[in-house]
Amino acid sequence: MLLVAPVALATAALGLVACAIDLTDTSETPHGEASASVYEGPQLDQPVHDVPCAQDQPSRDDPPSTMELPRVILACLGPGPAVDTAELAGRLVVLNFWASWCDPCREEMPMLGELDEEVGDRVRFLGVNTKDDPAAAADFLDETGVRFEQLYDPDGELLRQLRTVQGLPVTLVLDADGAVSLEQIGQIDETTLRDALAAQR
Repeated sequence: MLLVAPVALATAALGLVACAIDLTDTSETPHGEASASVYEGPQLDQPVHDVPCAQDQPSRDDPPSTMELPRVILACLGPGPAVDTAELAGRLVVLNFWASWCDPCREEMPMLGELDEEVGDRVRFLGVNTKDDPAAAADFLDETGVRFEQLYDPDGELLRQLRTVQGLPVTLVLDADGAVSLEQIGQIDETTLRDALAAQR
C-alpha cells in the first residue's frame, strides 16, 4: 500500500511565473486574526457564469479554531449564493485565485478544470476572480471551459488578508478542518496539486 506523507505548508519561490498584483491597504489586521467586521464583497447585478455556487453549506456562528483562511463573504459569479469562507471547513477544498489579465492563470486553469472533473466529488474546487472585471472574467471562463464554482473579489480582500501573497495565480489546499496544507504562489503544476490532495486522504 502506497503511503503519502502529509504535505507541509509550502510556498513556491516567487521566481516562478506569477502576475504582480497591488494589494496595498492601510489596515493592520495580522494574518490569522479576525477583522473587526467581516468583509462582504459587492454583489453582481446579474450572474456572469452559469455554474452556481453550492447552497448546502453548513451553518456556523464562528469559524472552527483550525480555520486558517481569513473570513470574508464573496459573491458567486454564477447564480448561486454568496460564499462565506467560514463555511469551507468540513471538506477538502482547492481555492484558486486568478484574473483574466494573468497569463499564468490562463495556462493553469484548464488543468484545474480537468482535475475538478476527475475528483470534484471528493474535493470542492473554488475559483476566486481577483482584481478583475466581471465581463472579462466571464469571457475567460468561457474560453477555458472550466465548470467549477467561481467567486468574485474585485478588491482582492481575501488575498490582502492572507498577507503572504504577492502575485497571481495563487492556489491553496484546505484540509477538512480548514487548515492550509499547501500554499502555491505562481502557476501550480498538476503533480504538485495531485500530491497535495493525495496527502489529505
